[in-house]
Order: sequence, then C-alpha cells, then structure tokens
Amino acid sequence: MLKEKTGRVTFVPLNRLKNKAASFPPTSDAEPLIKKLRYDPAVSKAFEQVFGKTCVCKDLTLAASYVRSHGLNTITIDGDKVDKKGALTGGYYDVKRSRLDAIKAVRTWRPKFEDLSRKHQEIVEGTSRLDQEITVVLGRLQLASGKHDAILRNREPLERERVSYHREQERLTERAAAFETQLADLERERISQQAKKDAYKKEMGTPLARGLSDQEVAQTEGLGKLVDQLKKSLIGMAKNKNEVRMAAYSSSRL
Repeated sequence: MLKEKTGRVTFVPLNRLKNKAASFPPTSDAEPLIKKLRYDPAVSKAFEQVFGKTCVCKDLTLAASYVRSHGLNTITIDGDKVDKKGALTGGYYDVKRSRLDAIKAVRTWRPKFEDLSRKHQEIVEGTSRLDQEITVVLGRLQLASGKHDAILRNREPLERERVSYHREQERLTERAAAFETQLADLERERISQQAKKDAYKKEMGTPLARGLSDQEVAQTEGLGKLVDQLKKSLIGMAKNKNEVRMAAYSSSRL
C-alpha cells in the first residue's frame, strides 16, 4: 500500500479496545450513528471505537452546537462532517453538475429558451393588438349606446304623435260612418222623391193636368225645386264622403 500510495491500515486487537460511553443529547434532532448501522455483535467494540461518538443531525448549525456542548463528532443528512477538534469537512457534491455537463445543458436549453422567448414576445404583441382591438370595440360600443339612448329619447314624442294620429283616424272613421248613414238616408229620400216626381210628371202628362188648380200647379213646381235641391245636397254629401275617406286613408298610413 505504501508503494502504491493507496493509504495505510492500522490493526488493533479487539481485546485491547476499551471504549467509553458517549453522552448524546436527549433530542430527536441528533441520533447516534451507531444505532443506524447493522453489524455482527462480535465486532461491536470496533464499531463503537469508530462510530460510537458520532451522531447524525438535521443541519450544520445543530451539528456544530452539539460538538461544542457534548464533545461529539457530528454529521449532517447532506454529508457535512464536524469534528470535535473543530474540523469541518465533507458535504454532498453532485458529480453530474460538471462544467461539461453545464455546457451541454446550456447548448440543449438555449434553443428552447430562445424559442420560448420568441413565443413570449409573440404573445405579448398579440395581447397588445387585442388590447387595441378591445379599445376600438369599446369605443364603437359607447357610440352605439349613445345613439340608442338618443333613439329612446326621440321615441317618446313620436309615440305621442302616433297615438294622436290614431285617435284622429278613429274620429275621422266615425265621421265617415255617420256620413255614410246620412248619405244612405238621403239616398232613400232621393229615391222617394224621385218616385213622387215621376208620379207627378206622369200625372202632369195626362190630359187631367190641365184641370189642376193654381195651388196644385204651385205645389208641383215646389216639389220640382225640392228635388233639385236634394240632388245638389246629395252631390255635396258624396263629395264630403270622398274627402273623409281620403283623410282616414292618409291617417292610417301615418
């Protein structure tokens, strides 16, 4: 071993080993290392010699404090070792995290990072465009809302005007119906008077007409004038009827 410089080995007979019991702190933060080991009871003195005064702690702070307070050798879960003589050694080293591996990792992840950065930039630009479009749409919505409110404000007078036109239409319709009734009455009167006139003319055309008195002749002439007046009245009523119908039709279109 000396020639190959691989270290040295010390051999001690088991019957020469005399170990003193170590004082461990009564807490769960520090547990004796020897309790975690499995070994043959025949070599227990050797294990007590090597590991009997060593405890396992959760972290380096607790390990250093128990070294000072109890004079023990301590190790942490991560592999750091604190000796009672003050030496601090060990620690966990990840062999995978070498410079070559780091360079490979950089080469592997740099394209992905650049791709994700590009996508992130595209998303940011897309979000900006969407924000602008949303702003435009909100402006249009506010403009449409303003127009809608104006339409609602203008609707009330138009509605009142429509109701007024509807009432006027109903009134003109009622007048038209009254005129039609009156016209029917006048038509019947005209027919009656026409029948009387025809009878009078027939009577006047007979030889007996010469025997009429002056009063009867005057009455006949009066009846003729009455018939003429009724004809004129009938023409006027027909004209009024047409005017009422035209007014009612115009109101219904409004």
